[in-house]
Amino acid sequence: MIDWLTYNLSQAAKSLLFPLYEFLVDGKSRYFWVYCATGIAITIAYHAMNKGRQPGERELFDREVWLGRSARNDYAIIFIGAALQLSILSWAYLNWKPIADYVVSVMHAIGITGQVTDGTAVGLGLLLTLTLFVADDFMRWALHTMMHKVPELWEFHKVHHSAEELNFATSERNHPVETIITTFACMLVYGVINGLFIGAFGDQLTIASVFGANIFLVLFNIAGGVLRHSPAWISFGPRIERWVISPAMHQIHHSNNVNHFDKNMGGSLSVWDRMFGTIYIPKSREIEGFGIGDETKDFRSLGVIYFRPFERAAGIFKARFGSPEPAKHTPIIPAE
Repeated sequence: MIDWLTYNLSQAAKSLLFPLYEFLVDGKSRYFWVYCATGIAITIAYHAMNKGRQPGERELFDREVWLGRSARNDYAIIFIGAALQLSILSWAYLNWKPIADYVVSVMHAIGITGQVTDGTAVGLGLLLTLTLFVADDFMRWALHTMMHKVPELWEFHKVHHSAEELNFATSERNHPVETIITTFACMLVYGVINGLFIGAFGDQLTIASVFGANIFLVLFNIAGGVLRHSPAWISFGPRIERWVISPAMHQIHHSNNVNHFDKNMGGSLSVWDRMFGTIYIPKSREIEGFGIGDETKDFRSLGVIYFRPFERAAGIFKARFGSPEPAKHTPIIPAE
C-alpha cells in the first residue's frame, strides 16, 4: 500500500511538468509551440488581409480569453488530467502495440506474411501514414457524434462544451471518462491498422513523421489547427471547408445558438460531416457566445465538472434500463 501510494504521488508530481513537456517537445500535442506560433502568425495575416476583426470577435490575446474563469478551469483540467493519467488512471489507457502484435500473429497463423525491404517501403510507409490519419480522423468524428447523440456520454462531453471562452488550452478541456474512451478507440484503430500493414509487408515500414507526429496531422495543425479553440475567426472559404475543418467551423460547433448544435463534428476533415449531413459552413461570423445554455454557469465549478457527469449519466442510465417502480393502486373500499 505504501509503495503504491508513493508511486502515484511521484507520478502526480511528474505530471506538473507534463503540460510544459507537451508544449515544448511533443508534436502530437494540440498546443505544441510550433502550432501556437503559426496560429498567431495566421491570425495576424488574416486580419491584415481582411482589414481587422469581424463584429463581436475578441482580440486573440484578450484578457478574459486567457485569464478569465473559463480559462483558469481549462488550465486546471490540463494539470489534473495529466496527474490522473500518469497515476491512478494509468491502467485505463490502452497501448496499440499489443493489439498490432495480436493482429500480426493471426495473419501469420492463416498464412499471410510479407517482408518489404526495397524502395517500395517508402511508398507503403506513406500509405500507412495516410491510412492512420484518415482512420483516426473518422474514428474521432464517430466518437464525437456518439458523445453528442448518446445522453449518458453527452453528460461527460458537456465539460468540453461548457467553455465560455475558447483559447489554445480549451482543446484539452475534457472529462477523464471521455479521454479514456477516446484513447481506447484510437489505440484500437492504430493497433489494427499497424498490425495489418506489418503482417502484410513486414516491420520495416516507418510512419512519415515530423516532431514525432503524423506528418498529415502536423500539416493540418501548422495550417491553423490550434485556432479552432480561440477567439480568432478564420475561415478557409466554402470550397476548402467542404474538405477541411476551419477554425470558424469548429467555433460554430461550440456556439450556444441552437441552430449550430451538433454541427461540424469533424477533427481535421469535414468530409465525414458532409457525408452524414452534419456540416455547417458559415458565410460570416454568426456566433453570439459559447457554452451549453443556462447550465454553462454551473460548470464554472471544478466539482461540477468532475462529479456531475457521473450523477447525471447514472440517472439517465437507470431511467433507461432500471426496473420501473410498481404502480401505486388506490385501495378499493368495499361498499357498505
